[in-house]
Amino acid sequence: INFTVTIKGLEDQLLGDVVRKERPELEEAKDRLVVSISNDKRALAELEDKVLKLLRESSGNILDDEVLINTLNNSQATSSTINVRVREAEDTERQINAAREVYRPVPIRASILY
Repeated sequence: INFTVTIKGLEDQLLGDVVRKERPELEEAKDRLVVSISNDKRALAELEDKVLKLLRESSGNILDDEVLINTLNNSQATSSTINVRVREAEDTERQINAAREVYRPVPIRASILY
């Protein structure tokens, strides 16, 4: 336990420990979701960067640049897919957090002991 954290931070750490002990599948699902959301958001940022780079490097009429047009089309499709996955993952994360809150009294009580 890190003693330099706030009471709320300590409660959150302890909540994770309690849930990991009582319902490990729930905590593992939460961990996977956090990683998934992070990866998807990073992929979106990379797509945006790629499109901006191609736009910046484009010379002449951008409508004649087939690589740029194809990249834009692919980016749009990929972006839509990723956005749907991110929204679904965030909804699932809210449900998991609600289930975790059942255990909130335990870390509150434990944090008082510290």
